[in-house]
Amino acid sequence: MIFCDSSFLASLFVESDKLHKSASRIAQKFTEPMPYTFLGELELLNALRRGLAEKALDVSAHDAIIRRINDDEAAGFLERRIINQIGHFEKARQLSKKFTERLFCRSLDLLQVASALILDADTFVTFDKKQANLAMAAGLKVIPNHGD
Repeated sequence: MIFCDSSFLASLFVESDKLHKSASRIAQKFTEPMPYTFLGELELLNALRRGLAEKALDVSAHDAIIRRINDDEAAGFLERRIINQIGHFEKARQLSKKFTERLFCRSLDLLQVASALILDADTFVTFDKKQANLAMAAGLKVIPNHGD
């Protein structure tokens, strides 16, 4: 299974994003729905609201993106996946104990990678280098390749 973090999803849905074309090329290769967790949704929607605050998005563009997200979920391109909160935070704590001293992990990165592991993903898609480093350390293949 391929797990997409919010940095990838934001680039995929926001056509004005500098990484949109790269995200679209990557997503075209997917053969399964993208898992969509409540954490991923929160981060994606918050990124869109930040875009409004920063004037990178206007209201009509924001609303069109929200409609597309909803349409993609209804069509099955995004697949809602529910994660038990207790298990989620326990997995994140385990990742923190194992990797934070070495990789300087952020809490949301721990939670995103924990989501992927709990959902039995084997591939993690992100444009966030810190998150990519954690995902690789946790044994996930990372797309795109962020190098060393």
